[in-house]
Amino acid sequence: MRKIKLRIKRFFLGSVAACFLFTACEPDPVKIKGPSFHGSAGVFILNEGSFMGENASLSFYDYRNKVVFNQVFFTANKVPLGDVAQSMTFCEEKGFIVVNNSAKIWCINADDAIITGIITGLESPRNMLIVNERKAFVSDLYARKIYVVDPNELVVTGSIETDNHSGRYHQHSAEQMVLVDNKIFAACWSFDNMILVIDEQTDCVTDSIVVTKQPNSMVVDSNEDLWILSDGGFPGSSYGVEIPALARINTATYEIEKEFRFPSVDQSPDNLCINNSGDTLYFLNTGVYKMSVYAESLPTVPFISTYGRQFYSLGIDPASSDIYVADAVDYQQEGIIYRYRADLQLTDSFRVGIIPGDFYFTEK
Repeated sequence: MRKIKLRIKRFFLGSVAACFLFTACEPDPVKIKGPSFHGSAGVFILNEGSFMGENASLSFYDYRNKVVFNQVFFTANKVPLGDVAQSMTFCEEKGFIVVNNSAKIWCINADDAIITGIITGLESPRNMLIVNERKAFVSDLYARKIYVVDPNELVVTGSIETDNHSGRYHQHSAEQMVLVDNKIFAACWSFDNMILVIDEQTDCVTDSIVVTKQPNSMVVDSNEDLWILSDGGFPGSSYGVEIPALARINTATYEIEKEFRFPSVDQSPDNLCINNSGDTLYFLNTGVYKMSVYAESLPTVPFISTYGRQFYSLGIDPASSDIYVADAVDYQQEGIIYRYRADLQLTDSFRVGIIPGDFYFTEK
């Protein structure tokens, strides 16, 4: 899984963090069970659940009224979401939930979470990038290919091989993807160091960019430059290990224009995000760090410190620039979401499902 290394490193601190949280976090907002979030402005929180536990879940937080709805998917459909809910995206009034270890993508109604269909025929799906209502790309951990799917018909229509035995491309898997000027940039994360460039119209790999090992997340800034955050692998890995890095790539020339190295191989940065104006980066490296896209060095002090909490995922509200950071606690009990304003004021905290791993913001 994408965050196996982080999960292992953070698990042993879980019991200490749990003691801290029960005494330190603010009272939870009102909790309501059920998918009655129609017309609300807020954020969906996708909770991974424990591996092989079949306990992934979907939450929704109405930030105007400070109301959290947990178990939204199960309440609406009376079926479990599945094993390891990896990511979520939307196309018009359809929501798509990628469930990694269950090898499927649920299609739901965006207003009430009722199932409207399902995409199968996948091996280990990770992320879904929607180009339009008839075309989307789905990355996969084990298939060594990127699937092309029709989000309207909910079927796999093709695939793009990410292995090339001639030696030019040696990717094991694809992870996050972004679209810039009809080009798909796909990060090959697991035991790899490539960013593939794919022609969105022909579904062909046209180029590749070598980066620091294991690029785990990426964003596009206001200048249409691509920022790549690589965790560098982990000690003892058969693939080896490098010092983690944050790189800026020109999406026209594919040149690495800047590369910032982290202090040591012991660090494991991930969850790169960007604000709505495209000029400020955020990422996790135990704490939450903030950095201008024009900075000449990495920040050395966390913007938000952990104080013993197990920060696992991060989201930035594109409308307000509010910061949402998820605490996985001990990776077994309900996680906690902390909501901060851009000026660092803590405005809310609330419980969601097990291992909250992804955010999707919506305006109504």
